[in-house]
Amino acid sequence: MEAKRIVVAQVAIMIAAAIFLCAGATAEERAPAAELPRPSVDVPGITPQMLSRTTVPGAPGKLAIANRVTYEPGARRRKHYHTSQVFFYILEGTMAVQDDGKEPVSLKPGDFLLIKPGTVHAHWNASTTEKLVFTEFVLVDEGQRSTVFVEQ
Repeated sequence: MEAKRIVVAQVAIMIAAAIFLCAGATAEERAPAAELPRPSVDVPGITPQMLSRTTVPGAPGKLAIANRVTYEPGARRRKHYHTSQVFFYILEGTMAVQDDGKEPVSLKPGDFLLIKPGTVHAHWNASTTEKLVFTEFVLVDEGQRSTVFVEQ
């Protein structure tokens, strides 16, 4: 039953995002978006899966990106900030998120978090035994990287 709830939540989020980002667009208007530069360093234990990448009708130069991301137990994304809005929705496990200078917060399945542009933060899988799976929605300028690392 839990797996079914997760799938239903994923589908609902993807439909809502598609309606919000592409309302009124025909298939011809939604041309495939150009690839963004790949990260210079792959992070061990973190596996992103692109669900969607499309231009945004009515917003020239904008890309809408949806990813499903899996963090193995203990995997961590070092301190960084985003050049755009990023929305996380937790599907499985527990994500710890810590904004610079603040205490970490824990997000569980069904929780969501909006990260505003320029907010320096880190996030990681809070479990040493269970995986973390979340959906990430990004709205970014074409050709611009969404993530900028501030920690080596």
